[in-house]
Amino acid sequence: MIRHESCSTCADDDSRKGYFYAVMTAVLCPCHLPILGLYLGTGAAGAFFAEYFIIVAITLAILTLLSLTAAIRILL
Repeated sequence: MIRHESCSTCADDDSRKGYFYAVMTAVLCPCHLPILGLYLGTGAAGAFFAEYFIIVAITLAILTLLSLTAAIRILL
């Protein structure tokens, strides 16, 4: 993306992306796995969650680190 000094909306667009990544960091945080487990406790999604708990936890941790890195880069 090319930034121009006269573009007043470029900074707003970057900050919206940064806040999106910050919210995604909070949602994907592995510390929220018990809440996710309670929410998905019944049905096929709950069975998948229970069967592959370690894989889900590792995947969420990686996604959390990626979104945190993106949020820090954009907002700071």
